[in-house]
Amino acid sequence: MEELEGDSTRALLQRFKEAVGRADECLSGHDYQQAMALYFDASRSADEMTQRFINLLIKTAPSVAHRTILVEVLSWRLRYYTAQYDYHLAVAQTLSGLPREEWIARLETILVLSQSLVDKILPIFRDVDDEGLKARIKNLLEDWITGIRNLVLNLQSWGMASAQASRVLEWAMDNGIE
Repeated sequence: MEELEGDSTRALLQRFKEAVGRADECLSGHDYQQAMALYFDASRSADEMTQRFINLLIKTAPSVAHRTILVEVLSWRLRYYTAQYDYHLAVAQTLSGLPREEWIARLETILVLSQSLVDKILPIFRDVDDEGLKARIKNLLEDWITGIRNLVLNLQSWGMASAQASRVLEWAMDNGIE
């Protein structure tokens, strides 16, 4: 397989497998901090592999229709995450204390997942020539940033806070999503 930016695909897969294996050992040995670090490294490897596969699919798609299908799959996953913001926030609003904090933490995890997915979609948006597909992605990104803004406003109006929500909003704006 052709070597792309950074590690070769084979080396990246090996890094993922080794990190997961070592993390599992650390978890069994109750070394939770090391396990977390290794799982994080594994997730970064998986994230990079995902980006490589998406790039490959976009580059080798035989038609605009095939690219559109891939973008639609990614967009519905992002719309799922965006709907989860409101769900988790509504549940958190009904709770207090530690359970509320746990639901806010779940919400923040979903925010990070959605940011990661947007990070995968942005190169497609920047590189695609088809104006129809570009418009679809632009609409998706606008809906996503609106969801983040609404989340931040709802958190503020309910007297709750999420530094992660603010960071994701800032990241989006830094990347030209408005």
